[in-house]
Amino acid sequence: MLLILTNSIDGTSDVLVQLCAERRQPVFRFNIDLWLDYAFAWTPAGFAIRDPSQRTLDSTDVSACLWRRPSLQDTPAWRGGTAEDRSATEAELHAVVREIAEWARARGRLRLVEPSAPRRVGRLAQMRVAREFFAVPDWSLGWGFRWPAGKRMVKRFVPEALGLNRDRHIFVQSVDAERLSPDFPWLTQDIGQGARDATVLYVNGKCFGFEMRLTRAELGVQDWRTLTNSDRDHWRPWVLPAPAQGRITAYMKRLGLRFGRLDFLTTEGETTFLEVNPNGQFGWLDDPSEWPLHRAVLEAVLDPTSSIQGNEAVRELT
Repeated sequence: MLLILTNSIDGTSDVLVQLCAERRQPVFRFNIDLWLDYAFAWTPAGFAIRDPSQRTLDSTDVSACLWRRPSLQDTPAWRGGTAEDRSATEAELHAVVREIAEWARARGRLRLVEPSAPRRVGRLAQMRVAREFFAVPDWSLGWGFRWPAGKRMVKRFVPEALGLNRDRHIFVQSVDAERLSPDFPWLTQDIGQGARDATVLYVNGKCFGFEMRLTRAELGVQDWRTLTNSDRDHWRPWVLPAPAQGRITAYMKRLGLRFGRLDFLTTEGETTFLEVNPNGQFGWLDDPSEWPLHRAVLEAVLDPTSSIQGNEAVRELT
C-alpha cells in the first residue's frame, strides 16, 4: 500500500489518490493537519493509523511512502489550548511524521522526495553547485554593513511563510540595495538576464518544461508567483534544448535529488538558473484532462528505483 504523508488541502494528493483508484493501487492518506481525526499508535511491533473513515493502515502494509508536504501550516482550528501548547504539540507531530519517513527510508520504501532536502540543499548550496552547469547571477548574504548602491533582487533565505498563522509571504523583488537595513540578514542577487521565466519539473530523471507565455516586461511583475494561483493559462510547454536537459539531469544527480522544480530565465535558448525547490508545487501546470505530470509522479513513487537512500543525506556540496 502507498502511504502519502500530506495535509488535507493538498490538491496534488487529491489527484494522486484519484489516480490510485483508477489503477486499483491501494493508498492511505495521512493528513497531519487533521491529526485529531486520526488514531495513531506505535510500539516495538510497528505502527498503525486509523483514518476518519475507520480504515486502518498497519506498518506491515506499507510498500511505498511519499513525503507530500505534511504541513501543519493551515490547521483548520486549533483545539489544544494556548499558543505555547500549540507550538509544543506541532513540534511533536513534525517529529512523529519525520520518524515515519525515516522508518520507510530504512526499508527502501521512501520514494522520490527526500524530507530533509530543503535543509541539505539550501539556497547557497544549490547556487554554488549550479555554477558548474548554468549561468547564475552573483549573490551576497550578510548583515552589519551598508550595501553598495544599485538595484538588487532580494529574496528570503528560507522559504517558510511568515506571521503567527504562517499566512504571509515575501516575494522576490527589486530594491535599491543602499536602503537595506544592516540589522537584517539579507540575501541579495544581481538581476538575472533573460526575457521569460521558465520552470522544469524533474521526476526521477525525466524533465517536464514550461515557460511563461509573456515576457517579464509584458507581465509587469518581478516574481511570477504573485500572479493569482500561478494560473496554468500563463504558461506554455517548453521544449528544452538537449544540452539544457542534460545539464539539469546532471545537476540534480549532483545534488542527490530525485525530484524538484527548477526555475530559470530564458533568452533564445540560453538558461539562467534561479533556484530549485526540492519539493516544489506543480499541480497548476498539469493538464486536468489527462494529468500527465501527476501520473509521472505516481509512476516514480511506485518504482523502487526512486527510493531515497541514506547516503543522499550526507552528500557533500561544495
